[in-house]
Amino acid sequence: GCVSAVFSSYGKRYKRVCGQAVGYQYYSMNAFQAGVTGDINSYYVDGISITHGYPRKHIWTYAIGYSDDHNYDPNENCPCAVHPGPSPPSFVRDHYYCESGATGGYSNTVYTNDPLWDGEGCGVDNSCCSQSGMPWFCRELPMETDDDIEVRLCGNGGSYNDEDIYLEILEIYIN
Repeated sequence: GCVSAVFSSYGKRYKRVCGQAVGYQYYSMNAFQAGVTGDINSYYVDGISITHGYPRKHIWTYAIGYSDDHNYDPNENCPCAVHPGPSPPSFVRDHYYCESGATGGYSNTVYTNDPLWDGEGCGVDNSCCSQSGMPWFCRELPMETDDDIEVRLCGNGGSYNDEDIYLEILEIYIN
């Protein structure tokens, strides 16, 4: 599921949203895992979903994959990993970053040696860190709005809690 925080625009109209997130992977995150719902109102990603309005409209996604270089189950890796995982749902388009803090197999730990979405530490033959602008995103929306912005931390881990996000930095700006 997801946990949510809503940030008010205080009625300010905007058309551009920029921001950054830096976090850490705990255990076995699954990016855009095959079989996970492709519904924007559910947990379509293991990571962070940034949306606006109701019904939700996508702004940006920060996804966390299983491993940068391990082929345990490529359905759980980022689409840009050495062993690529599934593409994001169609509403995400190319408005996302995906990275893993783990190399090799996973373990029951917080991967503090490799901050996520910082553009570093992805390893050889992995294009996840080559996306322009990381960790910052800027998105021009199709139309001006004064919608509040919702940030959701999402994961599909069950009651045995084998995945989580440790969020260090989250900044969102509207203009």
